[in-house]
Amino acid sequence: MNQHILIDKAKRYEVPINEQTPEDYSYSIQKGYWADNTTGRPMMLSDDPKRPQTKKCDIETGEDQKRE
Repeated sequence: MNQHILIDKAKRYEVPINEQTPEDYSYSIQKGYWADNTTGRPMMLSDDPKRPQTKKCDIETGEDQKRE
């Protein structure tokens, strides 16, 4: 039996290995978000230009990694 056509045509992408831990921020397990170490303000509310612009872990292909 042949594989499904989507499996045959699917592209595989290498998972980039890079550390994405932001500097000067700590993750709070209780609160569930990254916060600035000095102010305690949530990272997504900060004006820091180094902060991620999305909560997703997108690759340049536009594919997200939700495992859905």
